[in-house]
This record gives sequence, structure tokens and C-alpha cells, in this order.
Amino acid sequence: MSLGRRFSSGVAWMSVGVWVEQTFNFIIIAILARLLGAEAFGLLAMAAAFVLFSEFLVRESISDILLTRDELSPTRLNSVFWLLALLGTVLMALLFLAAGPLAGFYSEDLVQNLLVGLSPTVMMIALTAVPVAILRRQMEFRVLALRAIVGAVIGGIVGIGMALSGYGVWALVGQRLAVTTTNIVMAWGAVSWRPGFSVSRKHIREILHFGHRILGLRAAELAAVQAPVVIIGALMGPVQAGFYAIAWRVVEIASFLLITPLRMVAQPAFAAVTREGGKAAYLLKDVMQLIGFVAIPAFAGLAVLSEPVLILLFGQKWTPAAPTLSLLSVFGMYRCIEKIHQTFCLAAGRVGRLAILSWAEVCLATLAIIVTAPYGLTVVMAAFVAAFLILWPIRYGNLAGISGLSASMLARLHFAPLLLSAIMAGIVQGVVWPLAGWPQVGVLLLGTLTGILAYLLLARLVLPDRLRLLMSMIRTGAGHGEAADYSKGIEG
Repeated sequence: MSLGRRFSSGVAWMSVGVWVEQTFNFIIIAILARLLGAEAFGLLAMAAAFVLFSEFLVRESISDILLTRDELSPTRLNSVFWLLALLGTVLMALLFLAAGPLAGFYSEDLVQNLLVGLSPTVMMIALTAVPVAILRRQMEFRVLALRAIVGAVIGGIVGIGMALSGYGVWALVGQRLAVTTTNIVMAWGAVSWRPGFSVSRKHIREILHFGHRILGLRAAELAAVQAPVVIIGALMGPVQAGFYAIAWRVVEIASFLLITPLRMVAQPAFAAVTREGGKAAYLLKDVMQLIGFVAIPAFAGLAVLSEPVLILLFGQKWTPAAPTLSLLSVFGMYRCIEKIHQTFCLAAGRVGRLAILSWAEVCLATLAIIVTAPYGLTVVMAAFVAAFLILWPIRYGNLAGISGLSASMLARLHFAPLLLSAIMAGIVQGVVWPLAGWPQVGVLLLGTLTGILAYLLLARLVLPDRLRLLMSMIRTGAGHGEAADYSKGIEG
């Protein structure tokens, strides 16, 4: 199978897995939100901020060196595995030690127990990172898709069962532990490799050289979205933290649905193109066109329809989170496009500058949140989003230097989708504005249908090439049509 066809097939499988998984997650979160309320979600978000930070450092960090263009060996795999095991042990121990002080920082005693209960997931994920990287490198995305779906189902059953049994916020902890355990079993069952004790100083040096940069990048990436929970929880209380948490969860799921299939497949594909002597920049251009064409209008629609989305999914009591969701939708556009930037840099093994830039964004965003906290959650979110957009042009310059494409050309890929999405959002707003008093499901369905039809009509007139690229990818992923042969340097 050609690389182009493997890429399209991988995107198709990952799309199925991600969409089915997140459909289950959405249903589960909606049920749990109705059963548990904002305070439970706020308390979990305050504790989970540090656990998720630690998980992120071991999930797609050091193991990403296995997805670069370099060849694999048992010694290289063993070296990565044991370094991750050591990192997971250290992070889990730090969470245990920090649980008490963090509970005092929040003035919420329950946070200590929640941190201790969630912390084992860090080690569990660290011990599974290498099998997952092997599956990604081999482009075995069918296995990864099924793993995601089964984990979501089992986690949902456990979480809802515990909520109905009166466990309160601990239902969310049980859900997370069940998902992680299922993912471990399925990942190890799908690979034949097992860790040994043969390691190499050369490989460890290479991994550490790559690892400290990517750990810095991953830390900054997660700090960017968890810092608001910590600061809002400390300065504004758990209810406001809960409103942020649920709005961010909607954006996170939406971006996960849109970007994960492309991101998971693109990283090993970029590296494979380079190994086979092709031009990874050609594939980068196609992926950038696809994500901008799909993600920008999707989040523009979410921004306009934030209130009916929240009411329909979580209930009337979550209406105050609507302005936060609208503003975070702009961040969702940024996040999806930035993930492709990051994926290309990771495949090239060049993440040092990206990590520095990411931490600059975190510092600026944190300062903006602290300064604006007295003015309410909506102002906080506006400042948070603005902090990232200010530095966005620098990211394009960094990507241009690595890919060999011009920064202006890369940025121009998104100008037309932005303009068409703004027009579409105006049309949707005009349609739903007179519908006050309608059932929220009717407002959401009519607004969504209007947005899709308006954007497709505009795209057919202005961006027919993007429509053809999207349809070509869909047909190839379904087993029909020819895929672009990027390994031979032919632009798709």
C-alpha cells in the first residue's frame, strides 16, 4: 500500500475511533454533569489539573522519538521504556507529596484525596507509551481506534454506575481509572515487543537530548489550558472553575474530534515521507489546507451556538458558561492549526524553539488571567485567548524555517476559510436570533443546518480546490480512488 493510501486509510480509521469515542464521552459527560453538578466538576478540575499535566508528560513525550525518521532497534525501544518508567515513578511520587499543600492552596480538603486517587494513571500511561508509539509508527490505526472506543464505553459504565450509587465526585475518578486500565490492556495485547534490560548509553543520550525539549513543549501545552483552572479556582472559586472546565471540555472534545485523526496519522507519515526520500512539505500543505477548511467554520458555528449547545447537553444551569465557550471557540481554531505546526516539528525532531515559544505564551496568558480576574470570567477568557493570538505569527515563522515553505504562504492558507466562516456565522446568527422561546434542540439543529449549507455553498464558489481535496481524502480512505504519492515528492 502506498504511503498516500496508508495516510488516508489511517485518517479514516482514526476518524471512526475518535468520533465514536467522543460521542460516548459526550453522552457520558452530559449524564454526569446532570447527576453531579458544577461543584463536583470544579473540584475534579482543580485536582486533575496537576494529574493531567503529569500524564501529558509521559503520554506523547519521550516516546515520540520512536516516530522520527530514525530506525528502531530493541535497545532503542528498551531505553525509551525504562526512561518513561523512571519519569512516571518520579511524577507519581511528586503528586503524592504535593497533594496536601495543593489542598491547602485551594482551601478544599477533598482535593488531596482526589489527587492521590488519580495519580496512579500517570504510571499506567508511562508504561503504555512505547506500545502506542509502535502502533502509530506501523500505522496500525485500526487497533488504536478500537482501543479508544472500548475504553470510553467501559469508563462510561463505571462512571455512571458510581454516580448513580452515590459516590459523587469519585464517580469521575472511577471513570478515569477504568478508561486507562482498558487502554493499557488493549495496547500491550496488540504488539509483540516486550521490554528487556539491554539499554544503550548512546540511545539514552539521544533520547534525553530530544526528551528535555519535548517535555518542555508538552509541559507548556498542558499548562496553557490548565493554568486557568488553577487561577480561577484559587481567585474565583470552584463554581467559576466549573464553568470554565465544562466550556473547555466542549472545546477540547470538538478539537479532539477534528484534529486527532490528522495529527495522529500525520506525524508518522511526515517522518515516513522523509525516510523514503520524499517532500514532507507537500503533505504538510495538504494537511494545513484540510484542517483550516474544516476546523475554522466548525468553531465559528460553536461560538454562535454556544448557549443552545450547553443547555441541550448539560442543562439550563450551565447557561452562564456560554460567553466562556464562545471565546474559547476562537482558541479552538488556534489549537487545531497549531497542532499541525507542532506535529511537523516533532516529526522533524526540531522542537526546541517551539517549546520556548509555547512557554512564552503560557507566561503571557497567565499574566493576562491574573490581571483580569477581578473583572469576571468573560473578561478573563478574552484576555487568555488574546495572549495566544498575539504570538501566533512567530509560530508561522518557526514552521517556515523547518518546512522550507514561506510563512506568508502558510498563513494565507487560512485567510479564505476565516472570511467564509465569518460570513457563515453572521448568517447563522441572523437565523437563530428571532427564535427566542423555541426549544433549544430546534435552535441548535436549525442553526447547524444553516451553517453547514451556507459554508458549503460559499466554499463551492470560493474554495472548490479544498472541497476536491477533502473528497479525495474521503474516497481514498474508504478504499476508492488514488492517493497522492508523497513518498515520491508528488504534491497532492
